[in-house]
Amino acid sequence: MKQLVAFGFWSWLFCVAITKSFGQNPPYKAVNLGGWLVVEGWMKPSLFDAIPNKDLLDGTQVQLKSTSLNMYLSVENGGGSALVANRPTASGWETFRLWRINESTFNFRVHNRDFIGVGSSDQGKSAFARATEAGEDETFVIVRNNGNPLRVRIRCSNGLYLQAVSGDSVRGDYGGSADDWSDQNPSVFQMSIVGTLQGEFQLTNGYGPDKAPSVMKNHWDTYIIADDFRFMSENGLTAVRIPVGWWIMHHPNPPKPFVGALCRH
Repeated sequence: MKQLVAFGFWSWLFCVAITKSFGQNPPYKAVNLGGWLVVEGWMKPSLFDAIPNKDLLDGTQVQLKSTSLNMYLSVENGGGSALVANRPTASGWETFRLWRINESTFNFRVHNRDFIGVGSSDQGKSAFARATEAGEDETFVIVRNNGNPLRVRIRCSNGLYLQAVSGDSVRGDYGGSADDWSDQNPSVFQMSIVGTLQGEFQLTNGYGPDKAPSVMKNHWDTYIIADDFRFMSENGLTAVRIPVGWWIMHHPNPPKPFVGALCRH
């Protein structure tokens, strides 16, 4: 709630500050300058073009179908139970949300917000979704086929791969050939991307701490410039409203992955 209040306050403050600079009284003729100090992918999708694996940004929703069983991975009851591969069609329990750590490393969050992990059992490394927080056992690498990037393997923290042994048994213990991408291989899955997000979190998380600052600085410096304000003024606009993110209240050190230095604008 505090973040929402701060967001509204800063947006209002920008509007008031600029209208006062024009020396105008109400009513104002105003425009909203979205996509500048808060990135919105639908307004400038090209910002995301250089991100590695840009189709797997944080918050992306995916479904995974075992090529050997022709069944979707699922978590019984939507969480708190074993990972299985026995669903002929996919819906909520078969949809996993990615938490992106870097371009190839992810956590998989299930319907009830638990994380998929791999643990020890008598039959091998069984996969389950019972962890409320992600740790090493809940961290995976998505390995994509060069010729078909939606054909994937999921490498566990133990260095082995998830495999759908049977409809009721998904384990993280496949150590066979990494070059075998055939349909019969139990470690191969067909990935469907069913939901995406493109906000500032996804942008800065996707580029990472080394590249994100320069990407954001260039965007801030070029998306809206002084000539734009001059053009608006000359065409009868007397006010602007500039949305900003809640993380501005933590300037100059916002929480990761957000980039600071926005206030200079």
